[in-house]
Amino acid sequence: MNGLNDFIEESNRIEGIKKSPGKEVEAYVKFLALPVVGVAALEEFVLEIARAQLRLIPGMNVRVGKNHVPPAGGPGIPKRLEAILTTPGYAPGAPWRTHVRYETLHPFMDGNGRSGRALWAWMRLREDRDPFALGFLHSAYYEALESQRKHGQT
Repeated sequence: MNGLNDFIEESNRIEGIKKSPGKEVEAYVKFLALPVVGVAALEEFVLEIARAQLRLIPGMNVRVGKNHVPPAGGPGIPKRLEAILTTPGYAPGAPWRTHVRYETLHPFMDGNGRSGRALWAWMRLREDRDPFALGFLHSAYYEALESQRKHGQT
């Protein structure tokens, strides 16, 4: 997968991680090759790249920046994540909308940004679109504009 290392480096840089991809490449290759992505696959991926758990126990709460407080941790998180992965918003043509829903839920204690971008790349590959042709931020910008124009929403 041409450009995967650059994608991982950019994804890490967005999070302030300055290390080289290393073992992460194997995790991404395995994830991107999956025929279907479900909650268990995401859990395995996040464990490999961030050693973080799904927020399925009450009290496993996170805050994103200064303003976003995702739903409280508990048994509803896996259900909401499953809904994101199985609703029409997950259908082809919707990588950006799915990414926004995923990041809004913030289902894991850590690794949400990186796993959300990996999910976005997985979806783009299923659409026969190269997720590595442009950097994630560049691609996401144009997808957000396209989504807004077509649907009036993100």
